Amino acid sequence: MNPNCNVVEVIKDGYENARHLCDLYYINSPEQKLEELNAKSPGQPIQVVYVASHLYHMVFELFKNAMRATMEYHADRGVHPPIQVHITLGNEDLTMKMSDCGGGVLLRKIDRLFNYLYSTAPQPLVETSRAVPLAGFGCGFPISRLYAQYFQGNLKLYSLEGHGTDTVIYLKVLSTESIERLPVYNKAAWKLYNINHEADDWCVPSREPKDITMFHSA
Repeated sequence: MNPNCNVVEVIKDGYENARHLCDLYYINSPEQKLEELNAKSPGQPIQVVYVASHLYHMVFELFKNAMRATMEYHADRGVHPPIQVHITLGNEDLTMKMSDCGGGVLLRKIDRLFNYLYSTAPQPLVETSRAVPLAGFGCGFPISRLYAQYFQGNLKLYSLEGHGTDTVIYLKVLSTESIERLPVYNKAAWKLYNINHEADDWCVPSREPKDITMFHSA
């Protein structure tokens, strides 16, 4: 946990690394236009208490998807519109919107984008003679949303078919609200958590013999 996580620097780092992969695969890459607004402390850099590696993973995956869509949608035009990023820090929320001109996604497919192993990109081929594909593995969106929701934030996707996609990341600013979202522990789950199906550690032998019947499958 970084108490002074510089959001802009993390986003720039994620863009540069995604751009490097894009240059290797497509021999070109779209530029980035970044705008920031610190409504909480005007004139100050946007810094929050957050896990920098979580934020980096989210923006890195989103940049890769945006770049892939932009490069392929404008492949025959020779001009690649820039990816626009808007960052706003308010009293309670940190909001980041990434907008691309990659043609968008069909409305009926948006919800499926957050399913693991589903992707609108072609199935990637592992070739040793070519750079690693930017998308197609079906893990970027669901894992990124999982990271965002872990501290009570969220990740939303809005598409304009025929134009592009807006992806918005919401993060909590107040430490009192950015609480870890963990599995529910209730009476129904207590029995599952309470049963230990593993043998005792060899250096701490069991005082009583194990009941072997509990390990037999039905």
